[in-house]
Amino acid sequence: MLLTEIRRNQKLAAKRNPMYDRNRFAKFLIYLFTAFWAAYLILIGVTLPIAFEEGFPTMEPYDVLNACLSGFLFIDFLLRFLFPTPTQQIKPYLLLPIKKQQLINVLLVQVGLKAFNLFWLFFFVPFAAMTVVRFYGVTGVVCYALGIWLLMVANAYWSVLVRTLQRRHIAWVLLPVGCYVLLAVGGFFYSYVGDFSMALGEALIQGKILAYLGILVVIALLAFLNSRVQMACIYSELNRREKMPQVKHAGRYRFLNRFGLTGEYMKLELKMIFRNKAPRKNFQMMTVVIVLFALSLLGLSHAGEEEFFGLHLYVVYCFTGYAISILSRIMAYEGNYLDGLLMHRGSLLYLFRAKYYVYCLLLVIPLVCMLPALIWGGTSVLLVFSQLVYTAGVTLPVIMMLALVNRKTAPLDASLMGKGQWNSPFQMLAVAFAFFVPMALCRILLFWMELSTAYMVCTLLGVPGIMLHPLWCKLLYRKVFQKRHSLMEDLRETR
Repeated sequence: MLLTEIRRNQKLAAKRNPMYDRNRFAKFLIYLFTAFWAAYLILIGVTLPIAFEEGFPTMEPYDVLNACLSGFLFIDFLLRFLFPTPTQQIKPYLLLPIKKQQLINVLLVQVGLKAFNLFWLFFFVPFAAMTVVRFYGVTGVVCYALGIWLLMVANAYWSVLVRTLQRRHIAWVLLPVGCYVLLAVGGFFYSYVGDFSMALGEALIQGKILAYLGILVVIALLAFLNSRVQMACIYSELNRREKMPQVKHAGRYRFLNRFGLTGEYMKLELKMIFRNKAPRKNFQMMTVVIVLFALSLLGLSHAGEEEFFGLHLYVVYCFTGYAISILSRIMAYEGNYLDGLLMHRGSLLYLFRAKYYVYCLLLVIPLVCMLPALIWGGTSVLLVFSQLVYTAGVTLPVIMMLALVNRKTAPLDASLMGKGQWNSPFQMLAVAFAFFVPMALCRILLFWMELSTAYMVCTLLGVPGIMLHPLWCKLLYRKVFQKRHSLMEDLRETR
């Protein structure tokens, strides 16, 4: 069977990867991190019904949760941007005597059968066991779990469709933006979205066949659209012609000349971001996301303490966006031309300093985007300032430490069927650190101190990293230079 053969080939490809032996400990940490979040979701699922009963005494807890299903689907949609699309996975099979349509269909089936589609059940099943079982018994819990799984499968196909289209052209990002803006308007100003999701959730609990058939029809429609779009992308990729790059404005960034060699490497970093397809796409996509998140702060600025998590999440994501999407591939992009970088002994030191300065300067973009929320929305200035300093002093140095473990070259001009974006599990751990630790740290500090004092502590944590950046950049350079021979070997093997 083609599905089992492809799955077996994928496992063999993972074992034959040069980074397989080095990534075992990181994979263990990933599994540990996943187990932690599964336990955390179970804990929330058990305790949340009590909060709903106190906050909404006239409604059943499962009705309150069902009214927020669109929010869970949106979070799930964002998380799926970490996964590759079927178009990226089909490249090794193009020369085999197998129909491309059949290959696409098998890879789409894999999307629907991914274990990640079951991950949210760690939250929904304990929640249903605390609330649904009283009225509908175990059958209601099983029916509800089945319905949630089907919704996540539909969301998986929707995510694959959006990611494939936006990789072809950045303008396609307007499709999900328009859909979620309409959902947000319908949820905040009207009750249509909440009423529909509440009715759908109750129908799933009651095991009504029409509700399941409706979701299956949506899944079939999205799978059909994905099949057509993926095929069109494959033929477009196979028939495209490489355009010769035209170098324009060779004298750009002249203002950096005053910084000597560091300025020259800053020019190199900026040209890498804006001239090459892969980093440019990441930069454009992340800029759109940062603008949307910054605008979302206007709606959360006047919210109470119960909205603290959402407010903090948006601010943290705005500041860490560029570091997560581009800087986390440090040494992976440079693997394409590392031979030239190592011709001079101190070149990597200048490169690391330049990278740090460039990404500190890029923090100005989210800061400017958040000015409307600061001026008119009432967002805390201390919150924004603390996360700005924390990102520059803690998050950026931690992500730059990936230079020690990133040993897989990433293509600068990646196509739709290019290599996957993750260099190693260590990269995923660093991204998780950058995204979740600031929120967890601030939450922990709030147990012992006031909100403004917690923000000041976060600010003070970032100051040493900024002041001592020449020292830790030099230490990072020495560690990488000591491993330069093995690093060169691994990066050459994965070009």
